[in-house]
Amino acid sequence: MREPSRETPPAAGICDEDTAVLIEALASADGLRRKQARRCLVRAGERVVGPLIGALNEEDPVIRTEAAEALLYIASPSAAAALVESLGDREFGVRWLAAEALIALKCDGIHALLEGVIQHSGSLWFRQAAHHVLHDHYCERLRSELRPVLDALSGRDAEDTAPVAAGEVLHRIAATGAMGHAGLEQGPMEGGRE
Repeated sequence: MREPSRETPPAAGICDEDTAVLIEALASADGLRRKQARRCLVRAGERVVGPLIGALNEEDPVIRTEAAEALLYIASPSAAAALVESLGDREFGVRWLAAEALIALKCDGIHALLEGVIQHSGSLWFRQAAHHVLHDHYCERLRSELRPVLDALSGRDAEDTAPVAAGEVLHRIAATGAMGHAGLEQGPMEGGRE
């Protein structure tokens, strides 16, 4: 799990704010206030993952970006499916941070990512972000299994070939139990990170 940078700690008392107030502060025009709110949310950890997932659907791109960054540092497998959906966000920063958050999940985000490739391969933005995740992920035990999906996402006909490759890999790793405890059998929203 990545650690937040060691810059200025949140101001005294801000972390005592209600989660909803901290989520609202992610849209503040004051950059320091946004950063402090994000850090408080990261410190709160798993208990604020649900509200942060909700923030990924806000209209304001600043809130979506800040929420994706907070989820990157929290690195909760329960956010995998929402992060995958954010790979198609219209804002580059949101897509990038969602991809980085999925990379931080290591093997715990692979099931949701493969499902996403099957469902969203029509989006160029999604395909590019999914390629980034698969290229940089740290799930060593599945690296060779996932190579066909990475190759398909790089190809000219990615819109048609990537979902087929993702479905085949998903089926193969489910049949062999290659994901083990990482959550493939449970689905993308279950499991835990210890």
